[in-house]
Amino acid sequence: MTESKIAAVLLGLLSFAIWPPAEKRTPPNHPIHYLVSTPQGWTPDRVWPVLVVITDAERQFEATADVFEQARGSRPFVIVTPLVLGGGGTAQQHLTDFDYGTAAWDRAAKDGNCRFDDDGLTAVLADVRARYHTEDKAFITGWEAGGHVVLSQALNHPERYRGAVVVTPNYLGRCVTEPPAAHDASAMRLPIRDLVGTLDTLAQGPIGGQWRTFENLARSRGFTDLQLMSLPGRGHGALAADVFETLASWLPYSSLNAVNGSIRAARRAGR
Repeated sequence: MTESKIAAVLLGLLSFAIWPPAEKRTPPNHPIHYLVSTPQGWTPDRVWPVLVVITDAERQFEATADVFEQARGSRPFVIVTPLVLGGGGTAQQHLTDFDYGTAAWDRAAKDGNCRFDDDGLTAVLADVRARYHTEDKAFITGWEAGGHVVLSQALNHPERYRGAVVVTPNYLGRCVTEPPAAHDASAMRLPIRDLVGTLDTLAQGPIGGQWRTFENLARSRGFTDLQLMSLPGRGHGALAADVFETLASWLPYSSLNAVNGSIRAARRAGR
């Protein structure tokens, strides 16, 4: 494990004392598990933005959820960390990384890992909307091996998301639908960003070219809003704070201000 990954895990452990741990849930119609964390001042009387977080190949689901919860601060995002199978090497070779029982593994064997994740994310987002009053469209992020899931989701289901942010992602074309489905013009304007720290030495190797492979395919399919963003002084890791800064820039000011008003009201009410 790299120093940056160790630091991320330690940050997650430290955040336990500050934030309550995320809840683990299972949607009613699929065996996938997910962790969910609501923001300060959450109430069911308005709609909230939601961020789906895909881990790297280390699959430190709880620690990753804690890192993003800490980085969120007072921002109004519901954070969802699904236990997907496609973020890294073959999940069936790393059974102890998951807490799945026989039903989940049988479903994956029947459907394949790609469909397990795709149908699972559909079920998770529907469950989160029903339980936590989140927006119809989600944001999604992932770093390193998490890029396999994030970027295939962006290509296959752009209408499902408001924006996608990857950090030094892996992309090998896994789970990408061929031939591509037809999407309306607004979906093809999905903003997709690749955040790369200037101190991230891994980005100078083969993994750096994988974003270019993805970008070329995405543009050939009609996607128009793709950008690699170089972040001075950043190293390798989830870059959770920078992810939230990027997402905040996509939220309408009026929407963000209204949600912050709910947070202030909840604080005054002692919730």
